Amino acid sequence: MADYRKMYYLLCKTVDDVIDPLEHIPLAVPYARQLKAALLESEEIYITTTPYTEETDDPKIIQIKTDD
Repeated sequence: MADYRKMYYLLCKTVDDVIDPLEHIPLAVPYARQLKAALLESEEIYITTTPYTEETDDPKIIQIKTDD
């Protein structure tokens, strides 16, 4: 099965690494802004849709939730 979390991490890390240098190239600034906006939107989607656990009053029960 594909490891989407690992692929997401690699892609986002690489995009994040190249945004700053691109912002120093005048003709590349609009594209750097697009990449940054897409990166921020992707991060928001990841954060709001990734399941996490939350404890309940009963120590034998753990709820799995997402922020979405």
